Amino acid sequence: MSARALKSIFRSCGLALCCGCLLSGAQTIAAQTVAVSSDQVAETVARLKLGQLGETQSALALGQVLLSEARYPEAYELFAALLEQLPREGVALYGASLAAFNLGRAAEAEPLARHAVEIYLAPVNANLSASVSPEQRRRGADALVLLAVILGSRGADNEALKVSERAVALAPANFDAQFTLGRARYTVGDSAAAVLAFRAALALLPGDARTRFFLATALEGADKLDEALSVYRELVVSQPRVANGHLGLGSLLLKRGGAETEKGIAELQTAISLDPNLYEAQVGLGRALLSQKRAEESLTPLRRAAELAPTNPEPHYQLALAYRRLGLTEKAAAETAIVKRIHEARRGEAAPNGREIRPEQQ
Repeated sequence: MSARALKSIFRSCGLALCCGCLLSGAQTIAAQTVAVSSDQVAETVARLKLGQLGETQSALALGQVLLSEARYPEAYELFAALLEQLPREGVALYGASLAAFNLGRAAEAEPLARHAVEIYLAPVNANLSASVSPEQRRRGADALVLLAVILGSRGADNEALKVSERAVALAPANFDAQFTLGRARYTVGDSAAAVLAFRAALALLPGDARTRFFLATALEGADKLDEALSVYRELVVSQPRVANGHLGLGSLLLKRGGAETEKGIAELQTAISLDPNLYEAQVGLGRALLSQKRAEESLTPLRRAAELAPTNPEPHYQLALAYRRLGLTEKAAAETAIVKRIHEARRGEAAPNGREIRPEQQ
């Protein structure tokens, strides 16, 4: 896989993060065992808006349930109602930020996350670190992780790195903090440092397939190809249903070439069988088949890649080559024309200051 593709995968996993325990003790137990109806949520929100704060803790537990069930619109409404009465409630700030981010409202989520960080880390900022409890450190680290993910989603990579480093310094045993630091380091081009963070994250959660995949990609980025290959193979053996493991292994085997090429093709085919929507697997398989003079076979994955990424010229370029080799000159010309239109459109997509708009910023 290309570095650009890997960075895109790293960014796309942001929404899966930041769902650490907001609550503790009896609150968390209640959140895990009580079913929540929409009517119950509406009633709680109404009471909060009337200033009835006697059930603040149960409302926070209710919000945890909504987040765990990905009921983000309701969660946001509930936490927003809490914040109207308690604007400095850290748990509500974090919950509202997380819900807003998962609703695609990163601009709204960012100040909420910053406010949560400010509240949790006030003693640290005042050089009173000794007074910060382990629980407050955990919550502060969670808020920093969320802020880092939000920053990364809009391309503020250097700030995301600094925030991630602060999260790890605050809570080194926080899995999400270590994982997010690895992502941030990789995104700014420091693969070797990313390896260290991913190893730390994997030590905290050894069975996490996502971390093992990203460790392998970071090793690959650091040119430690034998180690990367070993980690990819460990992943596909231990968790054969994880499509990204086969994608990473197949891509690296193809990069090695020679006798490994057919094995790489087989791994990409497995990845696609598990997840037909993996663009990198589809386009990578198409390129590999084309390189092996299997132009007819390459058409199916390349067409699917073009469907998955209609504004990416690569699959159309490869399709043009395949059609040309098959003697289908009109179809080849049509694909070449699409490539030209995409490049022309991209040249026209410039920000007002003349800088190109990055895909992850759109």
